[in-house]
Amino acid sequence: MSHDSVSRRIAADRGGAGFLATIAALPAFAACVGLIYVGYRVLTDSHDPDMRGASGVIWIAAISVFALLLFVVSRWTYDSVHAAMTPQRVQAMWLRRFQTEKDAAFRPSRIIDRLSRYGVSSLTLQDRDVQLSFEQRRNRLAPIFWLLFIPVAAATAYLMWNGWQGASHDIINRPLPNDLRAGIGQVIGNFIALIVIAALLLVGFFAALLLTIVAVMLIAALSGPIGRMFAGKRDDYTHLPQLLERIRRGKRPRGAQVLRISDAHWQEAVASSLGAADVAIIDLSNVSENIAWEIGEAVKACSASGLVFIAREGSSLSDAARTVLRTALGREPGAMIFYPDRRENGARFARELRARIYDAADLRQAVRA
Repeated sequence: MSHDSVSRRIAADRGGAGFLATIAALPAFAACVGLIYVGYRVLTDSHDPDMRGASGVIWIAAISVFALLLFVVSRWTYDSVHAAMTPQRVQAMWLRRFQTEKDAAFRPSRIIDRLSRYGVSSLTLQDRDVQLSFEQRRNRLAPIFWLLFIPVAAATAYLMWNGWQGASHDIINRPLPNDLRAGIGQVIGNFIALIVIAALLLVGFFAALLLTIVAVMLIAALSGPIGRMFAGKRDDYTHLPQLLERIRRGKRPRGAQVLRISDAHWQEAVASSLGAADVAIIDLSNVSENIAWEIGEAVKACSASGLVFIAREGSSLSDAARTVLRTALGREPGAMIFYPDRRENGARFARELRARIYDAADLRQAVRA
């Protein structure tokens, strides 16, 4: 398999997934555009005295908040559907168990676990301080959002319909006025009552939407720290064989899988996991004895052509590390991909990492052929 075939297949997958994601996000986005148009009309309607002064400001503020909510929903829907519908063509394993990511330092894990956007499923075994990115936690909660929101929307629609029907019934069955002036007043009052009922129910609908978004985003934000807090004594070694069997059958999980493995099972877990991986990602910022052992196992399982080396910007290989790599690879490690010190500068690293993973997967396939 050539590099073009891997990248083209994934590009085709992303194109199809993007089309489906666009369709899924279109209703919320269309509603957002509709509200923006309403806001524009409110701003440009200088003949309506109700739109001047404080009343106009309140309308514009309300429309802006609701439009923002709908945009958030449309973007979230697009991202989650796009990620869910993109097949995972490559299985990568990130060997980083004995390294930490703290404070404002750049977190390679935030890049690696988002590789699922580009058809790469990643697996890592950890013993400390590895979190899924907020994007992944949020996307995984997308079904919960719709599970919460659909009943709320249905209940709101039901209340709107019943309220409208009740108001219409009351209007129809009101006694006829005795004179024209009273009749005109009754018509105007009925019309205003219907508008108020519709406005209140619409506000209730958007309030429910806002509360649902806030609740799910809060869960996504807290699930990482809370999950890490309760994972102190967890050992996922017993679940590893089932996961690896799924990967070997081609059912790669979407996104990153972070497994906590105890010291007692560390070496067995690394060796078996590498056997199911297409590509191994290895951080050479600090080549310890444990990392050296992992490099040797990665060469056995993935061959030298299936290894991708990354390192912190400004770091360099020691003579001892170069000796370890020459022994394991039979050559120099070649070009490494450097990630920055700060979190803000990760776009270049992400692009180069994807390209190098595709290259490594192609080389492994060529060797197998």
